[in-house]
Amino acid sequence: MVNFTSNTYQMKREILSFSNKISKHLSKPDKKFSADMTYGMLAAGSCLLTDVVEPDGYKF
Repeated sequence: MVNFTSNTYQMKREILSFSNKISKHLSKPDKKFSADMTYGMLAAGSCLLTDVVEPDGYKF
């Protein structure tokens, strides 16, 4: 049986580690924004801002 919780935790840890590497000289709020945007782009599978901030299936 696959443990999805540990897989998700590992993926999140890798994303945050990458984000910290590319934003190490930024302020704390900017680091958080960078991490949120990186995670959003990966979750959405797109770098378009409308795809990143818009939940799946939700259309205006």
